[in-house]
Amino acid sequence: MGLSEFWNNRVLKFLIKNSVNEERTYFVLTLIVGLLAAVIAVGLHKITHALVAFFGTDKPFELKAFLWGGFALAVSGYITTRKFPGTSGSGIPGVRVGLAVYHGRITLGQTVMKFITSVLSLSSGFSLGREGPTAAISAGIGSYFGQVFHLSKRKVKALVAIGAAGGIAAAFNTPIAAVVFTLEEIVGDLNAKVLGNIVISSVVASIAAHLMMGNRPTFQALEYTLGHPLELVLYVLVGFATAIMGPLWTKSVLWTRDFNMKIFKGHRLTIIMVTFLIIAAISYIQPEVLGSGHGSIEDALLNLLKDWRFLLSLFVLKFFATTICYGSGVSGGLFLPTLLMGATLGSLCGSVFQLVFPDMGLNIGAFALVGMGSYFVAVIRAPFTSIIMVFEMTRDYHIILPLMIANMVSYYISSKLHDGSIYESISEQDGVHLPTKEDNEILESLIVEDAMVETPFSISANLSVKEAHELIKEKPFSGYPILKNGLLVGMVARSDIKQAITKEEQEKSVLEIAEKKVITIYPDQSLMVAFHKLDRFHVSRLPVVSRINDKKMIGIITAENIVSRFGYHVTEERD
Repeated sequence: MGLSEFWNNRVLKFLIKNSVNEERTYFVLTLIVGLLAAVIAVGLHKITHALVAFFGTDKPFELKAFLWGGFALAVSGYITTRKFPGTSGSGIPGVRVGLAVYHGRITLGQTVMKFITSVLSLSSGFSLGREGPTAAISAGIGSYFGQVFHLSKRKVKALVAIGAAGGIAAAFNTPIAAVVFTLEEIVGDLNAKVLGNIVISSVVASIAAHLMMGNRPTFQALEYTLGHPLELVLYVLVGFATAIMGPLWTKSVLWTRDFNMKIFKGHRLTIIMVTFLIIAAISYIQPEVLGSGHGSIEDALLNLLKDWRFLLSLFVLKFFATTICYGSGVSGGLFLPTLLMGATLGSLCGSVFQLVFPDMGLNIGAFALVGMGSYFVAVIRAPFTSIIMVFEMTRDYHIILPLMIANMVSYYISSKLHDGSIYESISEQDGVHLPTKEDNEILESLIVEDAMVETPFSISANLSVKEAHELIKEKPFSGYPILKNGLLVGMVARSDIKQAITKEEQEKSVLEIAEKKVITIYPDQSLMVAFHKLDRFHVSRLPVVSRINDKKMIGIITAENIVSRFGYHVTEERD
């Protein structure tokens, strides 16, 4: 019995037989997706590492590197440009599009081809990383299982996020950062209900990756200590530097993509191969630029890179190489290349500061670490992820304060210089409009009190059905609150009153035909909660009650009130 047949006949039947409801199936799939995410991460790492060593594309290119690296890239580029365009880039924007547009549905074919194209392109020496593709492939696996088991759209979307988190956790050995990045950048909501399963997937993926690769931090610890309080001022300057260079890099990628399409028009494979020739030429100048740059990052963090001239050269060339590689549209991510640019820029700042302040005993490796995190913030716009990721990658808590200071400066200034992350910018350039954090933040920032009707029309509980019917003849509402001694005791629909009249029950008290179990909302709750309640309970209006006394009605809110207020708020923001 083959592996595929065993899976279909035994494992899937076991899961179906033992899944009494969707929640149990969903939980079991969370564990499976987390485990497979680790297998994908480790497999992508080992296969790519072996091919790079065989091709020789991690050092100045020889004939073998030209031939094999060029062939691998040509195959990858052909698949991406001619057959599966969804495999281009890091894959993170594609995952977000899948969540926003296709209810989390990602095809298995695209997922498999993303793995193949990533292995081939990353083996060619291109200045790209494997972490983004790992997350995208794992997200595709999650989507596939959700579709196979015919889960609801909400669960399929959740499994996409669960897969992405597992992939990042296994690739970076950073389970907490994987959770935060998934919520912050992919889901776009740090309070998402899927948090619990994302955590489970990240833990499972991390444990599995530890068993296969060993439990060690991505980079060695620095043993950093703050020597002088004035050092914090220097870290502010690092934040300024990364805040300028991060948006500049993003704009460079966008300009390169636009330039390539104007010059080469539809010949996207030509763009990729021309880029390969440029990277081959750079390999003779600075071979450290090749690949993701993991080794160079560690050298920077360990104070092994101190000469400002070398650091300036490495930063400029890595900046240029990553720009043209990512701008070519080939399959590959930008996590580690971005971290290398940040580490190099931080080390460069530290080297300059050491020349200016030789008596302060500055740790250049600490500046590399802070630069790495704050540059990531300027490009990816995920500040919480940056702080936690740097901590998990080095397991050095002492650097957190300088990192937080630099991140705060970098995030604020870079947001003023360029709107949105590199992922959002590229999607916008391609005509795909990803949902932004502001979409939910506006509804979350507005509360029920801002949109409710403060003096709603109500019916006294003492009235008969006939009296109530006469009272509402000229009123346009579909439902009415029932008050007794000024307190809310029920809700009655216009249709219920008319039905009672038809049945000749007009002498009944209106309270007798009213719904006593009333769905209410508080004035300080967000409009998002109001929308959710209106939809979940299929009601047209919600009485707004006091938190001190939930029988005291202080207003009423409908979907029309929310839309009216929301539209007005958006207009105010634009003005």
